[in-house]
Amino acid sequence: MEDRQRGYKRNPRFTKRLEISFSSGVHSFRGILSNISENGLFIRTNRGFAPGTMVDLELVLPDQKISHLKGIVRRTIKTPLTTMKNGMGIELIERDRNYIDFFNEFIKETGFEDDYSENEEKNYVEEKQNPPPEFLIISCPNCGVKNKVSYQKISLGPKCGKCGALLPV
Repeated sequence: MEDRQRGYKRNPRFTKRLEISFSSGVHSFRGILSNISENGLFIRTNRGFAPGTMVDLELVLPDQKISHLKGIVRRTIKTPLTTMKNGMGIELIERDRNYIDFFNEFIKETGFEDDYSENEEKNYVEEKQNPPPEFLIISCPNCGVKNKVSYQKISLGPKCGKCGALLPV
């Protein structure tokens, strides 16, 4: 919890409304980008994926360019209350040049440009050198067997390969 609070202070969120498409495996949906930070974003949608799901994102930028991103769902909010915003918090693990340029320009316009452009450039280079893992190892609570599950299939409710029990996500 403390790390999240520190991360939030290092990477404040900014309100920005943009159209975004997101997909995992064969499932593809649209939503509205609600806010952005240096390392993540929140998508308002009623069709959120389960936490831990790897997602491909297509963000329509204000100049009508398309930014292709990859991320991991870190939290999903789904509630019938109209006061709460349904959606997903996404940690960005791969950003393209369009997104980096857009974010840096946005930071300049809002007056928070301190070290963002330098940090974004460094993160862009590091992401290309260290790609994220494509699989997650989940132990079955029923029989104890370790299962190798693709991030893209986590939202589909994976089952144990030995006993068929649902795996915790």
